[in-house]
Amino acid sequence: MRRSAARLNVLKIAGLALVAVYFLQVVTPLRLHPDSIILLSIGETVAQGGGFLYHGHSTVFPPGYPALIAALIELHLDRVWVVVSVNVIFILIGLLALRRLFKDRLGEVALDAVCLLSLLSFVFVKYSTIPLTDSVFFGVSMCTLAVMQRGASHLTWRTGIGSLSLVIACICVRRIGIAMLPPLLLMILRNVSYSFGRLSVRMRVITLSVAAAIAAAMICVAYATSTLSDFTYAMKGHLPIEAVLGIAKFRLSELGEIAVNLPFSALPPIVRAGVPFIGGCALLLSFGGLFDGKQFGVIETYVLSYTAVIFVWPFYDPRFWLPVIPLLITYTWLLLGRFANGKIVPRACLAYVMLFVVMGIFSIVSNTAVSFSHSGFDAADVESFKAADAARLQRHYERHGM
Repeated sequence: MRRSAARLNVLKIAGLALVAVYFLQVVTPLRLHPDSIILLSIGETVAQGGGFLYHGHSTVFPPGYPALIAALIELHLDRVWVVVSVNVIFILIGLLALRRLFKDRLGEVALDAVCLLSLLSFVFVKYSTIPLTDSVFFGVSMCTLAVMQRGASHLTWRTGIGSLSLVIACICVRRIGIAMLPPLLLMILRNVSYSFGRLSVRMRVITLSVAAAIAAAMICVAYATSTLSDFTYAMKGHLPIEAVLGIAKFRLSELGEIAVNLPFSALPPIVRAGVPFIGGCALLLSFGGLFDGKQFGVIETYVLSYTAVIFVWPFYDPRFWLPVIPLLITYTWLLLGRFANGKIVPRACLAYVMLFVVMGIFSIVSNTAVSFSHSGFDAADVESFKAADAARLQRHYERHGM
């Protein structure tokens, strides 16, 4: 009992220390990604009344994040420290929602460990400091699942409207938000199936009409915010089998990077060849916990729909997995927890976790060093047609200071 309490205290202290280090990153100079240049520029255009456009043209990005940037500009809060703080706050909101999602399936020590490992993931560390949609989407999506989980067991007007609103918010933040539609449908069907047969003919017609209207509205929102011009461009000239194999290699390689907790470029050459295999093992372990046979609800449906969508996305970036990394860790934990009474598996898991933590600390130290370096962003690191925007954004945030 004392040992368990001691572990819990250690994990909580470590978690608070990590959160503090995350907030230390607000001193970072402006860090940009090709996508963040467009998102910040759209936000400026919106604030100036020019609409959700980039140099007068529509983009593939939904309006949610640019609208947030526009709001910050209107409030005179367009500062690097504010943007980074927003990312960190949404990450913490997402982890708190995760604890609520699994409070009946994992103990407090396990939940603290999952949150700690998530914060130590190099993907979370790296992208918490860059103006992108991933961290915000993680927070919103986890809150959406928490509301839908409650609605799945007992649907009320509050949980129903809350779920629908949050799903729309997810779609408006990232195109992958459409992965929330299957769990939303599951939540509705589970409740309707219990009582639909008892309704009068008139109420059945009304219920089906409302459901059809909601479905049509969701399709319209998804269509309006989830253009696929970049997808069709990337797929042009590729045979279906070639595309399938290439995307599968992308996804497994990304998962391999996440599993070893180091980006591909930082891995020794001898390890790089095995990264897709490591990623495949990580996926099998997490899905082994997902299909544990005990329950299958909105969370599991979301993970499957998210994975299905991302497995047809023809681009490479480990950050695509950021919104579900804590869920994958959780399901792996649930699977391996069955072997807790043995000797080999617990020791192997402990060795792996220690290695993961060491790599995570390395990432945090490196990230913090960059944050305190005050070195400017190199506009040459992005596509040439965006270089002027990158330099302009950097000057803008430097002029406004921290």
